[in-house]
Amino acid sequence: MKSPEQGAATSAFLAASPEVRGIGGRYFEDCHEAQVVERLDGLAGVLPHAVDPDAARELWEVSERLIAAARTGRAL
Repeated sequence: MKSPEQGAATSAFLAASPEVRGIGGRYFEDCHEAQVVERLDGLAGVLPHAVDPDAARELWEVSERLIAAARTGRAL
């Protein structure tokens, strides 16, 4: 478990550090970029599908269709 200060450290680092200025779309943990791992063992790391640009694009497109359907009241 982490203290509130420890839990907020990565968010504060990302908000204020010039080291990560202009960097986006990545996962961070404990004030560093999370390592891509094939299998999660505990809470560290990020799975490959989470950083896959094709999967991100597909998720975005599906989300747009779902939102459009919800706004018009039609089912998919």
